[in-house]
Amino acid sequence: MSTLRKRLESVEERVEFQRHMDLERQFKGRSHLEMSFFSVHGYWPENAGDELPLGAEITVRGIKTIVTTQWEEDKKT
Repeated sequence: MSTLRKRLESVEERVEFQRHMDLERQFKGRSHLEMSFFSVHGYWPENAGDELPLGAEITVRGIKTIVTTQWEEDKKT
């Protein structure tokens, strides 16, 4: 394995570890109900407002998915 490849892998691992630590801090001290709300809506209950949360990028088993958010238009019948 080349030295450059080893360096890239270690940088990627550090970035992922930092992301994990940031998420762990974000979820620490939250109740089960708050975490369920976050899982469904993508934002914390105290952040509900006029702005939509940013889209999320999720990678599972090598497949990258980008989840976008949008307002649902009022349906008048």
